[in-house]
Amino acid sequence: MELELTGTSIDHFALIQDSGYSREETLEMIVPDACPDIAQVTDTWGFCCLTRREVTDSGALLTGRVRVTILYIPEGGRGLQRLEAELSFQHLSECAQVDGNTRLLARAWVSSAETRILNPRKVLIRTDICEKVQLYRLQTLRVYGALNADDTLGIQTLLQQEQTDLVTQTAEKVFVLEEELSPSGNRAVFGAPLRIRPEACCGEARLIGSKLVLKGTVRLQSLWQEEGGALVSDSFDIPFSQMLDAAGVGEGAQYRVWLQFQSWQFGQLSGDGRSLPITLELCAQAVFCERIPMSLITDAYSVYYPTKLHTERWNICQQNQEEARQPVREFVACEQGIQTVLDCHGELGLAQMTREGSQCTVTVPVSATVLCLDEDGSLFSVLRSFAAAFQMPCPPEQGLRCGCTLLQMEALPAAAGLELRGTIALHLQTRQETEVSGLAGLDVDREHPQEHAGQPSVVLRRPAPSESLWDIAKRCSTTCQEICAANGLEEGQLLGDQMLLIPRKR
Repeated sequence: MELELTGTSIDHFALIQDSGYSREETLEMIVPDACPDIAQVTDTWGFCCLTRREVTDSGALLTGRVRVTILYIPEGGRGLQRLEAELSFQHLSECAQVDGNTRLLARAWVSSAETRILNPRKVLIRTDICEKVQLYRLQTLRVYGALNADDTLGIQTLLQQEQTDLVTQTAEKVFVLEEELSPSGNRAVFGAPLRIRPEACCGEARLIGSKLVLKGTVRLQSLWQEEGGALVSDSFDIPFSQMLDAAGVGEGAQYRVWLQFQSWQFGQLSGDGRSLPITLELCAQAVFCERIPMSLITDAYSVYYPTKLHTERWNICQQNQEEARQPVREFVACEQGIQTVLDCHGELGLAQMTREGSQCTVTVPVSATVLCLDEDGSLFSVLRSFAAAFQMPCPPEQGLRCGCTLLQMEALPAAAGLELRGTIALHLQTRQETEVSGLAGLDVDREHPQEHAGQPSVVLRRPAPSESLWDIAKRCSTTCQEICAANGLEEGQLLGDQMLLIPRKR
């Protein structure tokens, strides 16, 4: 062994695509013969299930379906009626960098839905579907932190300690929740279900050993119609606790969790109307990021021979993630007087970011639908679309990613209208990269040793401004240890403007 570099290989997942998509899906639907003619549509709600996610040779292929529930007042006004429709969709998010070691994280949701009456027996359904796609490809980072060489070469190395944040693992788990819903409050039996809207929330995530423990709740917001036509809203909570495999992930890792529905269905009311079975299938997806320490040789030389360095460049990344909660308020004017708010649901579109100097503005579309009873007890709906904007500091040298989740939305009667109140969670990830250069190879010219004949064995030299001990030793073909010994210095000590004795290696 004359000269040998040794190093460390770090396997990690590099983010090769982070994309958001929004597109429209439409469907013309004939009202079934068993349903009365439509006089007025009061509400349209769409719910998205991702049935399949896969990495292909061309990118990420998402397949899913949107279940649409339409509530309408029939001609003649005989209570509220429900229509259901289903739209299928498929979308390829192209990426030329995918290979067999690519991991996919994806979620999809309906940001808005509406129904237009073409005639009393035919409607046009329009939905806006949002998708978020992240692709991670397995890569290996190799850095060299040691150089083994024969003593006769007089090799000196400069070692630097660094830290970088890398995605070291991804995980996912599909799980099923089954529940029998029972009437709450003073109701003995259920009425006819008009709509059941599931919302999944992960309340707690904790890394314990090799498992990521998730605890959360699926809340079912429901609307029922009693025998006399009265409308009743209710909510049910289904708690869940799941464990995702996080083998090989350190305890100090940061993680981010996405929940995505894959399917849901509710069965038939039991004979006495006291029980309603419901089945939900969800997929939990997680990304783990760890701060990895590493040693790398940033410079090397020989005190006896000319050398030529071969270097590589890496981006050292420091990233941090946090969640900020922002309140949202919006006033909606209404001509009708509002007696009761029966139901309120909101959806978010894709967040957009703009930067100006050290400030970043996050803007997210919000769509809200409110079902109300006026002072005469007649049902009507209020639709409102608006944009919520939030500002936050972000230095120009930092990258920023942001995702948004609507935690709650409620509507309160106000003078001449409604006040919408909600809370949006901003999932922020800041990222700052610094380029470093490290040794990847070293050529030593042993045929042309350095000539020191006729030169003094010791020279007197004053350090130049910002010149380090390493710089002086390299220029004078000596070592830092010998300069320190000759001048009574300690390695790492700051140099002043004093004269230094520089002994030469011979």
